[in-house]
Amino acid sequence: MTSIQEKNKITIDSNFIRYFLLIITGSFLALAFAPFNWFLVGAISISLLFILTNRAKNYSTTFYQAIAYGFGFFLAGNYWIAISLLVDAKQHGWLIPFAITLIPICLSIYIGLACLCYKFIINKLIISNLSAKILYFSLIWLFFEILRSNLFSGFPWNLIGYVWLFNINIAQFASIFGVYGLSILAIITYLLPCYFIDIKNNKIRYIDPRQLILKDKLFIITILALLIILSIYGKNKISNNIEINKNYQIRVVQANIKQDLKWDPEKIYQNLLTHINLSNKDSHHINMVLWSEASIPYFVNNEQVIEFLSNYINNNITLISGGLRYNNDKIYNSIFAISKKSIIQHYDKRHLVPFGEYVPLKKFIPFVTKITNGAQDFSKGSNNQIISINNIAISPLICYEAIFSRYAKISQLQNIDLLINLTNDAWFGDSIGPYQHLAMSQMRAIETSRPLIRVANTGISAYIDSNGIIRKKLPLNESGYFDINLKTSSKNTIFNKINNLFNN
Repeated sequence: MTSIQEKNKITIDSNFIRYFLLIITGSFLALAFAPFNWFLVGAISISLLFILTNRAKNYSTTFYQAIAYGFGFFLAGNYWIAISLLVDAKQHGWLIPFAITLIPICLSIYIGLACLCYKFIINKLIISNLSAKILYFSLIWLFFEILRSNLFSGFPWNLIGYVWLFNINIAQFASIFGVYGLSILAIITYLLPCYFIDIKNNKIRYIDPRQLILKDKLFIITILALLIILSIYGKNKISNNIEINKNYQIRVVQANIKQDLKWDPEKIYQNLLTHINLSNKDSHHINMVLWSEASIPYFVNNEQVIEFLSNYINNNITLISGGLRYNNDKIYNSIFAISKKSIIQHYDKRHLVPFGEYVPLKKFIPFVTKITNGAQDFSKGSNNQIISINNIAISPLICYEAIFSRYAKISQLQNIDLLINLTNDAWFGDSIGPYQHLAMSQMRAIETSRPLIRVANTGISAYIDSNGIIRKKLPLNESGYFDINLKTSSKNTIFNKINNLFNN
């Protein structure tokens, strides 16, 4: 009886250690993304998952191992979601345990199902060749990333393709197949170490490259050659991408207002003056000023608000700012273009943040409220409006929309000069969240071959050129502004054509 208990205890302990180590291994993958960009750490992490998946004795072990791995990855990469609940800790602090457990668990299901499907397919097809296994694993991983980007509103945060931003030349491949093309390239590259290592009796064994079969050697050489070719392609693309000087001066304002002060009744007027003072400083040469998401702390479609702004901002300047719009008992998170005492155009946010701007399935969870101010949920915009000012065509994105490739696309009917992303990452404090968000904006610029201006309340504001290279930026938690002379591109990327085809 005692020996059976001891045997069970050993089994429980070994399982606990194995799953704990998988959580740690998954968390290491987050280091391959911004702000760290430790590409090689990702190779170690993904390779270990792949090896353990292949060694798993049954489907349940495969699934639970991948769930543990995914939990570690999504917890380490998305812990900043919990920080937003501390802005009003009295009301939303109780949700923090759920944010750091349920969200990573739900997201990890995608990785769990990916590994489960992979295991099922290679067993059914009796696939033993390592190169074939790597291709199947990569394709299945890509499929579940696409599902994660679209199902249940979609959450394409930290798709594996973003790890290539450590090398801006290879990242140019996104102009052909988008971040998804980079994802499959990343997984295949990350799994190359599997040719040279094996695990037997819980020990890592080195495999001599001379022992590899010819097919595997050719596969490795092909992938390495492809990386060299893509690096050369990207370098040539950047050097030959001639941008058109629009001779249009734009100022980006970063007011750096903490989230707990942003809607304070005693502070909102001063907050507005902070924006105005930064906008007016030595502004005789400026054509347009950009403010961040919800910078105007009033309903903007109000004559008194418009008149106030017009009186204090240079009449020759067009102001583009985030703000709230009220219409027919609905509230919208919007972008406004204001000039000469009138609203020229507006854009309503189309993709709202679940629990941030609205509560999904609200009738089933009436005790949960959105974390942004106000009792009423935001309404979703229905248009894909282009803002056109002085022959400058702008495609607007509000906050969360910049992480979706399908919203950042160049219309086939109208050329776009510039993408703008007005956001407020003050919710996430000094975490890695704003850095990851910036990286995804870089990818949108590469995919569309258009410059993108990111305007963030507390940072990181940046001017990203049409190659995805950050040319100017304001760091996190710093108040200030920078001016740019707009240069754009007229090229239409292959990925943009695909994007228009599938996301009309």
